[in-house]
Amino acid sequence: MPAGRSLIITLSFLLWFSFTITKPLSLASAYSGEEPVNDVNGEPLVADQEYYIMSAVWGEGGGGVKPEKTGDASSCSYSVLQENSDLNKGAPVKFHVQGTSTDKIYPGSTDLEIEFAEKPDCAESSKWVVAFESGSSSRVVIGGPEDHPDSELVSGVFQIEVFNAIAYKLVFCPGGNIVGSSSSGTCYDVGVEYKKEGSRNLVVEKHNSGNVFMVAFVKRAESGKGKFSII
Repeated sequence: MPAGRSLIITLSFLLWFSFTITKPLSLASAYSGEEPVNDVNGEPLVADQEYYIMSAVWGEGGGGVKPEKTGDASSCSYSVLQENSDLNKGAPVKFHVQGTSTDKIYPGSTDLEIEFAEKPDCAESSKWVVAFESGSSSRVVIGGPEDHPDSELVSGVFQIEVFNAIAYKLVFCPGGNIVGSSSSGTCYDVGVEYKKEGSRNLVVEKHNSGNVFMVAFVKRAESGKGKFSII
């Protein structure tokens, strides 16, 4: 093998090895719950700052999340959808910590309210809520009862949990039981449901069936809405 080609392969391996060792260790340390949730640059998430929630699976994993109108023309029903392409970062969100004064977010213990940084004009709010549905999952939507007159909204909070060494996941913890579930005080995975028309809807899995939206967090750039960095 030519010396130049051997050097390129060696350097490529070292870069790959460095990424796969250092990156998982920084995230794996959060398993204990003592380390805060970090963004893709290894910086702790800060409450009330703006972040993109991106798929941690590049390629076929899709992109970021966004609000999109899913009701008829006369309604203001917006659901939380995932971008089909990983080139699209979606819309930034803010995490509001509930019940404590800290601005750090800890996996599996910090109760959160999530909202999009910008609200659709007709919506009551950009806050994420869950609209109960009779099937195995319920939709993640935004707004209030006036925006979803035909749905029962479930009260509760969101949390961020460590999924594995390279990804986090979102969970929803209802104030009471989700109808159709038998456990009290349980948090339920947020997954992605693929619709026939091609959309990817964020849903809460009532029975934690394994449908998990593996996510990473990208801080919105200080200047320039279109600028962001992913390692």
